[in-house]
Formats: sequence, C-alpha cells, structure tokens
Amino acid sequence: MERRSEPLFRNPRFLKLWIGQSFSFFGDAVSTVALIILVAQITGSAANVGGTLVARFLPTLLGPVVGVLADRLERRIILVTCDLVRAAIMVALVFTRDMTLIYALVFCSGLARTFFNPTVRAAFPGVVGGGDLTRANSIISGTFSISIMAGPALGGFLVATVGVNAAFLLDAVAYVISAAFISRIPMPRPEREEESGFGTDLKEGFSYLKGARIPLAIVLGTSLLVLTINITTPAEVFLAQDVFGAGDTGYGLLVSVWGAGMIAGTALMALLGDRSNLLLLYFAAFFASAAAMGATGLSPTFFLALCAIAVAGISNGIDNIATDTLLQKRVPEHFLGRIFAVRFLGIGAAESLAYFSGGLAVDAFGTRETYYISGLTTALAGVLVLAIVFAAPKRSIP
Repeated sequence: MERRSEPLFRNPRFLKLWIGQSFSFFGDAVSTVALIILVAQITGSAANVGGTLVARFLPTLLGPVVGVLADRLERRIILVTCDLVRAAIMVALVFTRDMTLIYALVFCSGLARTFFNPTVRAAFPGVVGGGDLTRANSIISGTFSISIMAGPALGGFLVATVGVNAAFLLDAVAYVISAAFISRIPMPRPEREEESGFGTDLKEGFSYLKGARIPLAIVLGTSLLVLTINITTPAEVFLAQDVFGAGDTGYGLLVSVWGAGMIAGTALMALLGDRSNLLLLYFAAFFASAAAMGATGLSPTFFLALCAIAVAGISNGIDNIATDTLLQKRVPEHFLGRIFAVRFLGIGAAESLAYFSGGLAVDAFGTRETYYISGLTTALAGVLVLAIVFAAPKRSIP
C-alpha cells in the first residue's frame, strides 16, 4: 500500500517518537556515567568496571532470537515494555550496592536494549509513513549524537553535585516519558504472508539476508567498519598525550571533534534527504573513513590530526544514516526486525573485538601505526563490500 507523503514536523507519530527518544537518549547517557562511577566507588577496580560493560553487551548475543519476536509481536508493546523495564532497573540501582545484583540489573538493562534497538528501527518506516525517511533518520541520529556529547557532562555534573542516585532517577523518569509518548503511536503488527513457527522464522531471516546482496553488504560492512575504525579507540589517548603532547585537554578535544563531525554529517544528510543517492554516499563515507584514519596517523601536527578526525566523524554520521535508511527502504517490513537484530549483534561483537585488538596493536606496533592499520583495513573492507554489491548475481537483488 502506497504511503501518503506527510511533512515530518506535521506527523504526530514521528514527533512523539522523536520526543520520547530524545528523553531516553539523554537519560541513558547520564546514567551510563553514573553507573561507571558507582562501580568504581564500590570496588575501586577497573576490572569490575569492564565487567559491567561486558554484562551490558552480552544480551546482544540473543539478537537473532529477539529479531524474530520484533517481527512477530506488536512493536509498540515491545518498545513500551522495554522502556518501563529499564525505568524499573534504574530505580533498583538506587537501592543496590551489591556487585552481583548490579551485574544482574545491568544484564537485564542490556537485554531490554537488545529488544528495543532493532524493534524501533523496524517500526520507523511505518511511523514516518510517506515522509522523508532519510531526513527522519538524520533527525533521530543527530539527537543521539548531541546526547552522547552533552549527556556524559550532565551526568558527571549531577554525580558531583547531588550523587549517583539522582542520575539513575533522572534516567528512570526519562524512560517513563519515552514510554508514555511511544504508547500513543499506532504501530500495527507486521503483515505476514502466513503463520509459521519460531524456528522457521529464524531460518527465513538468515535465508533472506543470504540472498539479498545490498542488505547483506550493509550488515557485513557495518560490522567490518566498526571493527577497523574502533581499533583506534585505545590509541586516542596516546595520540593526544604522547605523540602530540596535547595532554588531557587534547584527548578531550579529539573525542569532541569526532562527535562534532558526526553531528555535521547528520546535518548534511538531513539537508539532502531522500534526494540523495544513499548507496553512493555510503561508499563515499566508507572510503573517506579509511583515508581519514590514515591521514590521522600521518599528521605532522595536532591541528591536522583534528581535521582528519573531523572528517572521520562526518563520515561516521553519513554512514549511520545511510545504512539505517538503506535497510529500511530495501528490506520487506516483516523481515526488518530480524535484519536489524543481526546488524546490532555484529556491531556489538565488532566493538568488543576492536577494543581488545586495538590495545594489542598499540602495544605491539605503536600509536601512529595503529592508525595506518585502521586506514588500510578499512579500505580493504570497503573493497570487499563493493564486491558483494556488484559481483553478486542480479537475481539476488531484493
């Protein structure tokens, strides 16, 4: 059924989702800082801080199973339930100082997020309707980027002034507000050609992805890009402090410039909207990221390194929106939950591997060399993704 074109800011469904997600994004950024500070205060152990982050990641391993449910159940019920569960978890953290219970609560929070993320992206085309899907993704992504930049600072301020409990309660309120807005958005159950068993749905999701060359390339490319770019994360502090002598301020500037670049990239995509060639922009961002990583390693001055990082951030912002929108436009609605769940699983696994291998690379080869490795492997990953898109048989086009 053809969807009627509707301006985004006159679309009450989109506005409700955007407002709800805005509260959720900022609350989550605040509580993440509070959680890390709480664990550090209780244990004084970096290993326990790392363990908390691992507990948050582990539920993503259930992504393919969650994706099936996102395509079988009413998506609004899933989203509202996830928000309310996370609100309850934030309240529970106010009264919990036992690490075993904290690990359990963080795992449950990660599980709720594992349900929420693919479901909300699968529901997004229906919420936007006939509006500009690229611009809608840009607005949501830009809001998320701003929350990542401002949220931790707000979280640190709250913890320093009124304590960690206030940050957790703020996040709980944010989740309740998000649930209230989402509960008022009509999201019909995905249309299915015929009823089938859970295992059949799971198998069909993988079969579809295997035969759909562009969605397959996007899902694989996202994981590879996260892996090859994020190996530089452990190197950032050494690049700023040791290579350029810019100190802690320089490190903070390095991270902030990347975030600012992401916001600029999302703003560009919002400006272009659905007029843009998404596949062309996706590959342009992919190879620009590779060039930016190499240029960072080669930079003779800190200013030039910051310029290269800004390019990488812009490319990241463009890539995020292009990948979401390409999948939402090309994948049938009744497969979207499963495909996005696999994508998020790949992102989580790639991030974990990147942080570990990036640390090893810095120790074994050096800081600048890690950026060279990142640039080269990102370019090679881009070539592989290109090969999947253009070398696959035409019958596999979705």
